[in-house]
Amino acid sequence: MRKLIALLLLSIAMPAHAERLQFDHRLSPPLQKVLDEGRSEMVQFDGSDPTRLVDLIAVRGESAAKWQEALQIVSIPKQKKIDGAQGWMAQIESGIRSRSAGASCKAEFAVLGQDEHSVTFERRSPGCGAESISYGLYRLVTGKRSWFQLAVLAKDGISPEAKAQWLALLASAHLE
Repeated sequence: MRKLIALLLLSIAMPAHAERLQFDHRLSPPLQKVLDEGRSEMVQFDGSDPTRLVDLIAVRGESAAKWQEALQIVSIPKQKKIDGAQGWMAQIESGIRSRSAGASCKAEFAVLGQDEHSVTFERRSPGCGAESISYGLYRLVTGKRSWFQLAVLAKDGISPEAKAQWLALLASAHLE
């Protein structure tokens, strides 16, 4: 089962003729535990749209369908109408704000790091009824042919220790 999960992760990281996203999953002990145990119910792959491949790995919760904290890996082809990672972040921010409009919803975004081909940011959306995910850490990495999003999503926030581990994992992400 562990090999199946590893192949699943590789399938999202290696679209045909594209860059590969690499990251050190060992930097998050909860993620490492799920992968070591080979718990297939904790992993969900969505390839229904070949232009948007999505893996979701639950690290806290009952399953990939009923999670409290998860790592989401998204792979898309290069977007010609979006200006790199920073433009992609702006698009994500706009989408979340439009879905979560309301007086009680005050989604906050903070850039934690960026370079020419990537941006890492944090999102807090407490009290947003339409947005059931109250917290997210994101790393967007843009390549010549493929773009990748690593997102740590939590429905009820994460601990400072978990945040530090996830940030280390996100920082390890790079294209090969």
